[in-house]
Amino acid sequence: MTTTDYGVERRGGGAAWIYVPIILILFLGGAMSVAAFFGTEHELTLLESIAAGYGALAGIIVALFAAALGVIAGLIGALLGLVAAGGAVAMALFIVGSPIIAIILLVLLLRRPKECPNPGAHE
Repeated sequence: MTTTDYGVERRGGGAAWIYVPIILILFLGGAMSVAAFFGTEHELTLLESIAAGYGALAGIIVALFAAALGVIAGLIGALLGLVAAGGAVAMALFIVGSPIIAIILLVLLLRRPKECPNPGAHE
């Protein structure tokens, strides 16, 4: 009897990436709820502390997304600033360099021609 295992590939473990954030959110929300229940000077009920813990976790998640968007917006603004600064440098070099180039060309045009070392070559 011959068995072949060619082409049989077992794949699994993909569902863990779905369950890990859910478990993490439940654990962190529960931890913040316990901290809100025991760590405040105001007496909170169990429901209030659970709401405070998960509300704080929701606030942290929203703040992380806002920070990521802020970083992206800041990078775009920095890129626009670099482009504007590069344009300003190019314009300044053009304004400074144009008269210098014009003076050099004027000096070259107004020079007197020198005597040709071999006048017989022009005949």
